[in-house]
Amino acid sequence: MRSYLKVFLIIYIPVAIILGFGWKVSNNVTLQAESAKFHSEMENKAEILKGYHFTDSFDPQIHAKLAELSKNTNIRVTIIKRDGTVIDDSYYDLPHVQKMENHAARPEIVEAFEKGSGSSIRRSTTTEESMNYYAVKYNDNLVVRVSYPMADITAIQSKQLKQNVTTYIFLFITVGLISLYLARRISNPIHQLSLVADRIEAGETKVYFPSFSDKTLTKLVSVIYRIYNSMLQKTKQLEHEKQKLNHIFGILEEGIILLDSKDSVLHFNQRAAQYLGFNLKEGQNIIKQTNDMEALSFLTDILTSADYKRLQKNLRGRVYEVYMRVFDNEKLVAFFDVTERAEYEQFKTELIGNITHELKTPLAMIMGYSETIMNDPDMDKKFHDKFINIIYSSSNRLNLLINDILKLHRLEMLREEIHLEEPTNLTELREEIEAYYNDRPQNITFETNASDVYILREHLMSVVTNLVDNAVKYSTGNNISVSLEQAEGKITLNVADEGPAIPVEEQQRIFERFYTMDKSKNQNSTGTGLGLSIVKHIVGLYDGKVFVKTNRKNGNTFTVVLEEKEKNLDNA
Repeated sequence: MRSYLKVFLIIYIPVAIILGFGWKVSNNVTLQAESAKFHSEMENKAEILKGYHFTDSFDPQIHAKLAELSKNTNIRVTIIKRDGTVIDDSYYDLPHVQKMENHAARPEIVEAFEKGSGSSIRRSTTTEESMNYYAVKYNDNLVVRVSYPMADITAIQSKQLKQNVTTYIFLFITVGLISLYLARRISNPIHQLSLVADRIEAGETKVYFPSFSDKTLTKLVSVIYRIYNSMLQKTKQLEHEKQKLNHIFGILEEGIILLDSKDSVLHFNQRAAQYLGFNLKEGQNIIKQTNDMEALSFLTDILTSADYKRLQKNLRGRVYEVYMRVFDNEKLVAFFDVTERAEYEQFKTELIGNITHELKTPLAMIMGYSETIMNDPDMDKKFHDKFINIIYSSSNRLNLLINDILKLHRLEMLREEIHLEEPTNLTELREEIEAYYNDRPQNITFETNASDVYILREHLMSVVTNLVDNAVKYSTGNNISVSLEQAEGKITLNVADEGPAIPVEEQQRIFERFYTMDKSKNQNSTGTGLGLSIVKHIVGLYDGKVFVKTNRKNGNTFTVVLEEKEKNLDNA
């Protein structure tokens, strides 16, 4: 429901803001158009009136024509002399006209005598109404002034405003309904995938995976299903191994300590001494055999328990599952290292959370623009092509992300020893790298003091390309240098750029899964956040190390140290 509401708000709020802004602009334009229309009509009437024969005195025949005009159009016509005397007014008869105050100071009259025409909006002292005035110079001594009551203009504008409000209310409702529909179509797949992730995270063994008509979503579900199956198989394998040890070897593979009622050691195996980190002696109290506070705390928590206790405890960075059982006057303590299982559970939780988070953005882009194209078959080609490019870009990012997840997953699952039939030729590797980066704007150089190294070609190529790709994306310099040195069974790889330098507080975090820098020279070229994590896992397979430091050019130098593998003699 939250994702549904969030998608709806993401779609509706920007459109509603645009509609509101459009309504405001449209209403202002309409009001201005109406005002301009009235002003234009007054100008036209004033030009027509200039064709009448006006004199410096009241003319009954002219007055009758002006009065008829006011009756038909509600326009008020006033004839004013330069000295401000009102000669005629279409609203009033001669006695009233003669009593009208002097108009010499009226702004529209002053402007008309000076510039030929003038206008103003103000309250009339004669009619006690707000009027819109327009005056034109008839001759050097007379000005013809026409005016509309502002009430007429306001009434028309109010009517137009009601029409605009009705139209935009309809548009707001229509857009809201369309947004609800789109939000449902977009959020439904995400919601289903989120439920799958929650069930997997909860440890359920039977999880229903939904099917989608979209090929990209189908591929994504397939990947998640394979990863889920792999995790289930791993969990089952661990359980099977545990049962096999219990049935075949009992608890001999675990740390075993048998104590008497006074906590003196009666029996132990070497695995228990290895776990505790000190040599045990039979016949002596186990608490008095060490001064290590961490080990003492570990043992005290176990021994001060009830007759039967099962718990997990940390000791020197490792996680142990501990069992204690009391038999008459003896205590049997069994504990074994479950660090790998605990790390696996943590990895599973982080992986599912990261996958769900990282895939939402490209999926939302693909679904949103696909729906837009489907719902508008007559879309303008420019927008159609633009949306197709966005969909392709999002699909490409989704593909890259899935490929990196699979590569990282394979590396993390790799446990067997790496065997090499032949060394990796660095000359061929350099040629391949130079060809691969031939079209990049940076100058990329590769130097080495060796010809062959006993590192799997696929792994070495992956380390180099991920580090160079990282430099290409984030460096603003023109040069990237790659150097590889071989000495005493180890190789040292350095990839240096010209900055900007990675802040010290981020130099360790960049090797985490899905971690990306906030700032790059090109936001469109940011990666999946898995490249350096892949490098870190490959380094682990060769008992090596990887780190980054700021170099003299205020750039970054990534250093990778790998131990070469021995040649597979069976294939020599």
